[in-house]
Amino acid sequence: MKKLFTLLFAFGLLANTHAQAPTFHSYDAVTILGDTISLSQYYGKKVMVVNTASYCGFTPQFEDLQQLYSAYRSQNFEVIGFPCNDFNGQDPNGDSAILQFCTGNYHVSFQMMSKVEIVTGDTAPVYKWLQRADLNGVANKQVAWNFNKFLIDEAGHWVRHFGSNTLPGDTAIVNWILTPSVVSGIAKNEQEKWMKLTSGNVVSSNLELKVSASNGNNMNIELFSATGQLIGQVFNGKTLDAQTISYPVQDLPAGIYLLKATRGSAAQTERISVVR
Repeated sequence: MKKLFTLLFAFGLLANTHAQAPTFHSYDAVTILGDTISLSQYYGKKVMVVNTASYCGFTPQFEDLQQLYSAYRSQNFEVIGFPCNDFNGQDPNGDSAILQFCTGNYHVSFQMMSKVEIVTGDTAPVYKWLQRADLNGVANKQVAWNFNKFLIDEAGHWVRHFGSNTLPGDTAIVNWILTPSVVSGIAKNEQEKWMKLTSGNVVSSNLELKVSASNGNNMNIELFSATGQLIGQVFNGKTLDAQTISYPVQDLPAGIYLLKATRGSAAQTERISVVR
């Protein structure tokens, strides 16, 4: 009986340890603008995590990453870039210069994070998880160079790793993006969204969006800087039918902005990149 109790107790510990194993969503990270965010905000979304560099032979993949993000963000897909200088010192500048480089040269609008260490010095906690099977529960995959790609599913589980030579638009990656969600109740398209960016999320002159009927609710749409400063009101009122709204952004500095809309108890936020 004592041995049976010991075995049951040990099994319970193992089961509890497994249940509490960290996921991608267990970690915090600092954005390139200096804000600490919980990666749990990506629950319900497929995520590609990429370590980037500004002066590498693979740097043109920024364009491929942006194209992939623009094409599939409506399918609950996100790209997160982590700049890193570990590999032959190919990203030596600070966060501000890196952000200017990404948005100015490649019109990047996906989430860029603050520069991290991956294989030298103090490895960022999320990159320990990405590279170690004892943490992610799947595989040991050490980052060997810039623009390695990790795929994370909607529940925060480690899925797959690709090296630098695999382009972001590789068929295997696109096919994975289009697979059914591992989380029930997550829509994979924009059918339920009542505010859609008809101009896309990369704009240079006018931000164009289409809103559905407000069903008697007042609709308020505002544009904020990435640090939360109110830039201006895009729309306020009620719509009886679908309506197209235009908002000029040509006088705004290039960079990332947030478009926040509320309608009754519903809320929707879209990330916008203003380019020159």
